[in-house]
Amino acid sequence: MAGLIVIVLLFKLVAPAFISMLIYLVTQHIGIALNRRLSAHKARLLAGLLMTIGIITVITILILFLSKVLGNKENISGLSNKIVEILSDLRQKLPHVLIDYIPESILELRESLTDFLTKHAQELGKVGSESLLTLARTFISIAIAVMISVQFFSPKKQAKPLVFELRCRLELLSKSFENVVFAQTKISAINTTLTAIFLFILLPIAGVHLPYSKTLVLITFIVGLIPVIGNLISNTLIVLLALGITFNVAIAALAFLIVIHKLEYFINARIIGVRIDAKAWELLLAMLLMEAVFGVRGLLLAPIIYAYIKSELRQVELI
Repeated sequence: MAGLIVIVLLFKLVAPAFISMLIYLVTQHIGIALNRRLSAHKARLLAGLLMTIGIITVITILILFLSKVLGNKENISGLSNKIVEILSDLRQKLPHVLIDYIPESILELRESLTDFLTKHAQELGKVGSESLLTLARTFISIAIAVMISVQFFSPKKQAKPLVFELRCRLELLSKSFENVVFAQTKISAINTTLTAIFLFILLPIAGVHLPYSKTLVLITFIVGLIPVIGNLISNTLIVLLALGITFNVAIAALAFLIVIHKLEYFINARIIGVRIDAKAWELLLAMLLMEAVFGVRGLLLAPIIYAYIKSELRQVELI
C-alpha cells in the first residue's frame, strides 16, 4: 500500500485515482441502497448502470453549461479580460511605493507575457500534453471503477492471505477517502456560503457591486473542493476584481477574506479531524510535510493518506 501511494504521487496519478475512488464509493452506496429490494448481484449491476448513466449525464450537462457560460457576458473569458484590464490600470490606483512594480501599459504587460511564453514554450507544451494524458488516464480510471464496482467478489473470509490483506487495506483506504472527501465538500459549501454573503450582501450594503459575482461564487465552490489552495485561488480573483473598483475596496476585501481564510484553515482541519479522529495540528503538519516532499499533489492527498495511516495504526492497537 505504501508503494502504491508513492507510485500515485510520483507518476501524477492523483486525479485518476481520486475520481475512480469517488465513483467506486458512490456506486457502492447506490448498490447498498438497492440491495434492500434486490439481490446483491442485481443491485450491483443496476448501480453500475445508474452510475454510467449519471456520468454521461454529468458530462453532457457540463458541456451544455460551459457552452452557455462561454456565450454569456459574465463568463470566464470576460472575467480573465477584466482582470487583465485591471492589472493594466493599477498605476492609477496603487500607492506610489508599488507603482514601479506595475507595467506602464497593457502593451508592456502583453509583451512581458509574450516573452514568458516564448522562453517557456517547451515547458508549457509539456504541461499541455500532460494534461491530455491525465484526461485520458482519468477516463480509463472511470471505466475501471465502474467495472470493479459491479464485479462480484467471493466473501473476504474465503480469500487467500494476500488477497485478504489487500482487501482489508483497501477498505481502510476507501473509508479514509470517504471521510475526507465528504468533509471537504462540506467545507467548500461553507466557504461558498460565506463568500456569497460577502459578495451579495455585505458589499452591496456598502454601496459596492463587484462584477462577475455569480461566476466568482461558482469558481469558489469548484476550487473549494481542493484543500487549502482552493480558497487562495478564489480569494485572489476577488481581490483583483476589487482592485478594479478602488484600492480601498480591495484592501477591505483582502482583510475580510484573510479573516475567512484563517478561520476556515482551522475549521477545515476541525471538520476533517472529527471525521478521522485527528487534531487540527496533526492535519496541518501532515499537509506541510506532504507538500514539502511531493508538492501540490502531496498537499491534496495529505488528509486522505494521514487518515489511512491512523486507521492502520489503530487497527493493530499502536495508537
